[in-house]
Amino acid sequence: MNDSTLLLSREDTKKCIDMRACLEVVEQVFRAPGQGNGGMPPNLHLKMHPGAGWINAMPAYLVPQNAAGLKWVGGWEKNREKGLPYIMAETILIDAETGFLKSVMEGGYITDLRTGAATGIAAKYLAKKNSKTAAIIGAGAQGRMQLRALYQLFDLEEVRVADVSPQASRDFAKEMQDELEISIRETKDPQQTVFEADIIVTATTANEILIKQGWVSKGAFIASIGSYPEIDPQIILSSNKIIVDSWEQSKHRGELSRLVQEGKIGEENIYGEVGEIVAGTKSGREAKDEIIIACLIGLGSHDIGCAHHVYKEAQKRRLGQTFSFQQST
Repeated sequence: MNDSTLLLSREDTKKCIDMRACLEVVEQVFRAPGQGNGGMPPNLHLKMHPGAGWINAMPAYLVPQNAAGLKWVGGWEKNREKGLPYIMAETILIDAETGFLKSVMEGGYITDLRTGAATGIAAKYLAKKNSKTAAIIGAGAQGRMQLRALYQLFDLEEVRVADVSPQASRDFAKEMQDELEISIRETKDPQQTVFEADIIVTATTANEILIKQGWVSKGAFIASIGSYPEIDPQIILSSNKIIVDSWEQSKHRGELSRLVQEGKIGEENIYGEVGEIVAGTKSGREAKDEIIIACLIGLGSHDIGCAHHVYKEAQKRRLGQTFSFQQST
């Protein structure tokens, strides 16, 4: 038995997985729990002292891949002042049969990539098939990943972007238009951004309502990926379907948490989880005029699925460095 652990940097990881591959992994992993082929407890959430940040421990076991591991991820509010990313993450991958530590890899890139891919797969099953217009609220790194995923799956004709920073919107529009060669228009406010949009994504760190009742057209698919509520509760409560990636996690974090705490929404109001829809145990979009909302907190199983893919690719390409934490017996 090889007693070495493979250490992979962010650059190593980027060489081993792109958005197209990530979409395939995420779709496969979404399908696994719906077929009884995965294990993933709710995230363990740790709040740091005020002004510091938060940490999540996200374990998962994937039966089809025989892959198990954990992502340790946190958001650190003052990191930008220090020249560091807001999100810091590491992923460990173990041998599911022995517990041997197979790999430790930088987890931030996979986090960014699979978060975009999760929205892409949700949209594949829940947005209108002929969706042409996408609205992105939040012009940061995650807004870019969201668009990259949607671009792989839809023949988009127009993308609109809004951000609290006009310069961020301008940079996003220029960079992503050059990268994807599609029309991207910066808008002054979220109302203009979401007007008659087929697909709407909120990708910010805001803790305030960004999309209000009356702004959203019939047939829209809305994906909320933030840690806090960003959508008018009346939009959620009057929508045709509310979808989550994990109900257990959505009760405590993200778009629905406040409504749950206020007793305005419960499990009986949730149409289903994305995995059930991908697995075919529940229907996705059933009518063109449905307003469907997907509240996506993020699944550790996606991180482990992607880490498994990266590990296999890194071995093929002979990337990374090895380190022996313990000798085999």
